[in-house]
Amino acid sequence: MVNARMPMGSASSSGNPGSAAVRIASGESLRHSSQFSVELEGTLDFDDIFSIIKASVKKELGMERSGIGLALADLPNSLGAFWEVGGNYLVLNENLLNGFLVSGRPRVEYNSFILVILMHEYLHSLGFIDEGEARRATLFVCSRLFSSEHPAYRLAASDPWELYPFLIGLPRSGKKGMTFVREFDLSSTPYIS
Repeated sequence: MVNARMPMGSASSSGNPGSAAVRIASGESLRHSSQFSVELEGTLDFDDIFSIIKASVKKELGMERSGIGLALADLPNSLGAFWEVGGNYLVLNENLLNGFLVSGRPRVEYNSFILVILMHEYLHSLGFIDEGEARRATLFVCSRLFSSEHPAYRLAASDPWELYPFLIGLPRSGKKGMTFVREFDLSSTPYIS
């Protein structure tokens, strides 16, 4: 099962999970950065991935939002995540994450799935309410970060359920309620240690 604090990859080659966000904020070019590919293969938690999302969306679209929370829930398999208009939480489908973990797919695909799904919902929270607009913005940002061969780009450019059809047939856990991820969007709350 997905643990809200569980690392989601193998050992990071950089040793600094926040280094991607620092590079973006410093103005380093994002165009097809091979470093992002390496980092998505590394040990990442939800906050690490969200830091990449926030920094890249700010760099490419000039938009950001603080105070976002993350919750995990057993949602229908046809729904990767959701954001309620006006809300402060992105809700990610825990069942899909668990299915991905046991599927044996490479960690870069798992981390890419999380990145694309969370970026899409984060863009909704920034005002891209229309599904088509949010998908186009997600693809635009991913096209600036990754080559067309990278799993994150492929996910953003197509339907995740076409790329990973096994996700639709996963059994539901039946778990009620949500699990709130404690350490998320930490860059917005530097005073909390």
